[in-house]
Amino acid sequence: MEPLRLAAMGLHHESNTFVSALTDRRAIEEAGIFRGEEVRRRYASSRSTMAGFLDVEAEGTARVEPLLFTFPNPRGPIARDQFDQLSAEMIELLRRGLPWDGVLLAQHGAAVARGHLDADAEVVERVREVVGRDVPIGVAADLHGNISARLVAASDVVVGYRTNPHADARERAFECAALVARMAGGELRPAQSMVRVPMVPNILCQGTSDEPMRSVYGALEEVLRTPGMLSASVFEGYPYADVPQMAMACLALHESSLEAAREAALTLGAVAWDQRQGLRWREALSPAAAIEEVLRFEPGPDGPLVLLDVGDNIGAGTPGDSTVLLEIAVRRRVPSFLVSLRDPRAVDACRAAGPGARVSLFVGAKADRAHGRPVPVEGTIRTLSDGRFEDPTPTHAGMRFFDAGPTAVLECDGGPTVVLHSKLIGNVSLEEHRSLGLDPRRFRAIVAKGVNSPRLAYEPIASRLLFVDTPGASAADLSQLAYRRRPRPLFPFEEAAGPEVLI
Repeated sequence: MEPLRLAAMGLHHESNTFVSALTDRRAIEEAGIFRGEEVRRRYASSRSTMAGFLDVEAEGTARVEPLLFTFPNPRGPIARDQFDQLSAEMIELLRRGLPWDGVLLAQHGAAVARGHLDADAEVVERVREVVGRDVPIGVAADLHGNISARLVAASDVVVGYRTNPHADARERAFECAALVARMAGGELRPAQSMVRVPMVPNILCQGTSDEPMRSVYGALEEVLRTPGMLSASVFEGYPYADVPQMAMACLALHESSLEAAREAALTLGAVAWDQRQGLRWREALSPAAAIEEVLRFEPGPDGPLVLLDVGDNIGAGTPGDSTVLLEIAVRRRVPSFLVSLRDPRAVDACRAAGPGARVSLFVGAKADRAHGRPVPVEGTIRTLSDGRFEDPTPTHAGMRFFDAGPTAVLECDGGPTVVLHSKLIGNVSLEEHRSLGLDPRRFRAIVAKGVNSPRLAYEPIASRLLFVDTPGASAADLSQLAYRRRPRPLFPFEEAAGPEVLI
């Protein structure tokens, strides 16, 4: 018997509509556009979504054929020409390979393109037009997806990550692929239901190991023990995409009963809704208070303080060059203080000067005034690097291969160590520093530009993690953001009626 043919592809992007810089061709090519077997070579050894799709081949009943995959860094919306070109190429590759037994899509769930406020649903609908109603389509999505009824109606299986930081991307993608394979083989005809929860949890409250979100995902585990339940997902939503579908969503997939799937999704929605007051805010330090905490801190064997730079959350689409914390650290001459910035111009200046040279530079804050101002620093260039490194250990979303572009390490006089990158890269791996000869455990404090995405790497070595309420396009205080398209009513902005069944 010939194995089933499953197409795998995806345009995976988290789009921050409050960031002015579009995700253009340069940003996409920086991340890489992988086609055919390039996808397998790039992702098979990682812990990512695409790796989970490929894992289904071990079952022996299906062959996964990767077509195209790109995973640009979170940023502003996808430029219209780039969405049109990439989605058209994906659809053409799919069309050329017909007939397929199933399709696997690695979409984020919070993608926005100019001209398409629900870019993920647009991709799924275009796939459905090509393969028809009888070919199962599975979508493996990030739990930060603003999942719409359009997307769910056009697909057969939607599976979201269950951990934040995202430690289970590979497992959830395998779950999705295995269900699609069973459907393609005629073993299953499941029923999928979606419940919209009219709320958006604050970014500071979205860690799945922290209460009260931990209780919400605990309820998910209970639901999965229901007889016949194949899958269940809670999507926290993404507050930095100002779109009509912005909200939490709960999904359930039952082997045969739509009624049972709806009951399960409603149960999850009710648990999330009951926790809404605890999900609206969590205390965070001001930048000045955070630096004072660093100065009071006595370094020891428990590791450094890790300052989570909420307003410059690279995993939420910010430019990665905020100097709000660095400026105070330089002024206060904070010793043993490590921070990374994306600043190609500063890297060029360091490369021109060479290792060991003394330089005087203005660093950071060149992309967006909301993230501070360029900070004058003087110091010695410790290291120059091509910025490439690999991390086979668990990282946020399961990525293994990283490219920060040409990189320089600058030891500033009397205080901070600044790692300058040419390309945008999230602080999700300790290898970012170790590959440059830096031991993160030996610093008094480290700035990690994120909220939950750095935690898989930094929590094991940190004495404490401190949320720092810095300004920027991913600010914790959502009242700072000028929403125009979000749904109303939506908690915590307005009182709302509670969960509603959409499918």
